[in-house]
Amino acid sequence: MPTLTPSIDRIGTALRALRQAHGRHTEGEVVALGAKCLHSVVSQLAEDGVAPEDLQPLVDLEERLRQSMAKASGEGVADRRKRQPPSDLLLARGAAVIDLLIKAGSEEGEAAQIVMRRLFAAGVPAPQRGGDARGWKRLLEYRTALMQKIASREAQLEYEAFAHEIDTIPPSERVSRVLEGELWDRRRKSR
Repeated sequence: MPTLTPSIDRIGTALRALRQAHGRHTEGEVVALGAKCLHSVVSQLAEDGVAPEDLQPLVDLEERLRQSMAKASGEGVADRRKRQPPSDLLLARGAAVIDLLIKAGSEEGEAAQIVMRRLFAAGVPAPQRGGDARGWKRLLEYRTALMQKIASREAQLEYEAFAHEIDTIPPSERVSRVLEGELWDRRRKSR
């Protein structure tokens, strides 16, 4: 039996996965798997030294697939940040919301979980930095760094400005307006 090179083996594995999924999954799932397969093929060909200009048609096709899948799932231009790591400024606003929830009677962990669920609902993943596998724990680690003045100066200023903005809301309405109105999400203000 001939030995396959790692690149041929990798491409073959991707193609086998696509073939096996073809008959057993929905059209959307097959397209998503096809996009992953195409990405794998493009990556491997690039690693093997195929010229970027020769790969460009495949890269363009991959981007078209991604856009098509985004439209099919209801994701548009407004949701272009989905799956992008949260910025320090967004994390600073999240820390201010955690503080608000703690002042309103929530436990620290519970408050962090509420904020993390809101971020996930907005399409924002958990912070990348941190030693814990749970996103809400990494959010708490960021909040601790912010409180200890280890975070960036911009994040400190955003935290203070957002905390002040929250304080201008009548106390009886703060939690509901911040959570339900998604006041912490600056993207919504710019629309």
